[in-house]
Amino acid sequence: MAKSKKETDVVKVEEQTKALTDPSAMFAGDAGAGMEGAGAESFAIPFLMILQKLSPQVDESSGVMIEGAKAGMLFENITRKLTDGKEGISIVPCAYRRVFLRWSESKGFQGELLPEDVNRMRQVGEIVERHGKLYVPDKDGNVDPEESDRIADTRNHYVLIVDRKTGGWTQALLSLGSTQIKKSRALMTALASVKVKSGDGMITPATFANLVKATAVPESNDKGSWHGWHFELDGFVDRADMYEAAKQFHKTVIEGQVEHKYDGAEEKTEPESDGF
Repeated sequence: MAKSKKETDVVKVEEQTKALTDPSAMFAGDAGAGMEGAGAESFAIPFLMILQKLSPQVDESSGVMIEGAKAGMLFENITRKLTDGKEGISIVPCAYRRVFLRWSESKGFQGELLPEDVNRMRQVGEIVERHGKLYVPDKDGNVDPEESDRIADTRNHYVLIVDRKTGGWTQALLSLGSTQIKKSRALMTALASVKVKSGDGMITPATFANLVKATAVPESNDKGSWHGWHFELDGFVDRADMYEAAKQFHKTVIEGQVEHKYDGAEEKTEPESDGF
């Protein structure tokens, strides 16, 4: 039996209402549109860091203070999202790179060097070591720790931050230096120790098969106190879409397609350690 015009109109209204109340149905056909032509240089990878007592986000006089920000909180510098450091977040470790960052006392970030670059520059005297730290000397070979550019050993962990409430995720970079290098080593050791059974015996899965809980913990030495990272394995990624996203992020990092600017990240948020 054919529907009346009134019944047809009701169906159309219901369909339109459903499209408005169920955005996924309306948006699915145009997924990704508007991003054509956007390369790595078009996006900013957020830095995920722990706020310290000297962080500008905590300092009322800095001009960039965030209401409610406290030392020990986790902070994403692009979204400016704050998370309780004790509560922590879930991350998927996708890729790892060791780099050396050049910092100027007056100009900030001055460039990224690979380990082989640093080794070569040390051999020819373009980088020298003083009291366990690396510096760029002046033309006469002199170093002033207060003025000379410093070369900081840094361990970069590219991760997905998993939103526990929505199930979504975002890309981010944890850039660990100074006292946190030992935390990087501990995380890499833990990931390398993971074993699963396969047809060929026991294997170590890709790092992006793992979920890791990241929290902030109080730390101190004879030079002061700060908050550092604590990483704990928290099971495996159990969603195919998340695993694929992590795998793709890994691929883009390894292929050098991920760009980031260290200007938004702080170099000195904790007391100096006695070496690297």
